[in-house]
Amino acid sequence: MFTRVTSDIIKNLITIVGENNVITDTEMLENYAHDETPLYYSLPEVAVKPSGPKEISEILKLANEKRIPVTPRGGGTSLSAGSVPIYKGIVLSLERMKRIKEIDEKNLMVIVEPGIVTGEMDREIEKHNLFFPPDPVSLDSCTIGGNIAECAGGPRAMKYGVTKNYVTGLEIVLPDGGVVRLGGKLLKNVTGYNLIELIIGSEGTLAVVTEATLKVLPCPTVIFSLLIPFKTVADATQFSCEVIKMGLMPTAIELMEGDVVRAVGKYLGRDLPFSDAEAHTIIEIDSFDISEGRRHYERLGEVAMKTGALDVFVAESQKDRERIWEPRKKIGEALKVQTTIVAREDLVVPRDRISDLISQLKDCVKKYNGTLYAFGHLGDGNIHTDVGFSDIKEAAEKRIDNNIIKTMRREMYEITIRLGGTITAEHGIGLSKIQYLPLALNRRALELMAGIKKEFDPNNILNPGKIFG
Repeated sequence: MFTRVTSDIIKNLITIVGENNVITDTEMLENYAHDETPLYYSLPEVAVKPSGPKEISEILKLANEKRIPVTPRGGGTSLSAGSVPIYKGIVLSLERMKRIKEIDEKNLMVIVEPGIVTGEMDREIEKHNLFFPPDPVSLDSCTIGGNIAECAGGPRAMKYGVTKNYVTGLEIVLPDGGVVRLGGKLLKNVTGYNLIELIIGSEGTLAVVTEATLKVLPCPTVIFSLLIPFKTVADATQFSCEVIKMGLMPTAIELMEGDVVRAVGKYLGRDLPFSDAEAHTIIEIDSFDISEGRRHYERLGEVAMKTGALDVFVAESQKDRERIWEPRKKIGEALKVQTTIVAREDLVVPRDRISDLISQLKDCVKKYNGTLYAFGHLGDGNIHTDVGFSDIKEAAEKRIDNNIIKTMRREMYEITIRLGGTITAEHGIGLSKIQYLPLALNRRALELMAGIKKEFDPNNILNPGKIFG
């Protein structure tokens, strides 16, 4: 179906981007063969690093003419194997395209290239008293282009929404090399179909983003963090529902289930408060008035105690807030050194079903001798569920017998769907969830999506093998 990358193709790519920006060395290509998804790996034939839309257009024209697969890549932090070049071919790395082209303080907009690291952009616009609300945990390594490809969220999504709520304009390059500009510094725009939202979350299968216009907001002047442990996940879930029902909208309500709390405490080498509790919640509040913010957290504390909280810890200083958030941010590192992760899921259900979801998933995973580590965004129903095996030998055997892992994952998804949820909230389908997509979408919906893909990319060169088999 696809053409191999020949020496002549390599010469053409060098002509387009320069010799220093074409990678063919096997050892260096290893960096582009995987992302953060367990078990997926595929070495590309070549990686190229363009500097702008003109070079990307020429690369895609060449690839489209020769039928060579192209896998766009940002920071490589995907958790669905979305940037793994399963058909080899060309990896199109956007790492050189990392400029902030404009900070427009009057219109509260920024214009950036896709390769800029999200955290770096955040720090630059903060100098202008601005902030970009989506805050994935990987913000110090993920890129804006990747955030757009996956419609990334993060803890603050509960109050502020996700990436799609902040993209007002895009420049994209189509698989045939055509360059299209969509939207701009506009808060309202119903000029035809909303192609911007079609590109957001499309996982690099429809077009390559080369520029993004993003809405930003003024920085809150005060931020408070609360750590509230609960005896059970059910109590924590009830707390979250009560808070939202009362109109007390904090910036974030994060959850760490008991096994996660104890794993992180072991990793950090210290006992975390109430480490025997089965649910820790972290709440963030932001405000432009310190008195209003304090009244807000006092009311949250009252709700917490009425719904079974074991205690309420409040942090006002940045140092104390960082100490409360440190365990949440260290989960990935803690699990990596204490267990072998064979599945990293980002399931989503109505927020009142979170306790049921975690309980049923724990029973499911236990049948396969695994441990479920649950954490994530309690306020919006999006729970990350990593499955690990503490016995390395057993994990290796499970990896070899991929069918066991596939059966377990299917059962996890079926549980989630029965509870009114779906199989991914912010990681995307990528490569790892393709075979499970029909569980979540009916045949007609899949046909419509496949038709859109064919219209954009009739030769199927752009990130092939992702979303659709």
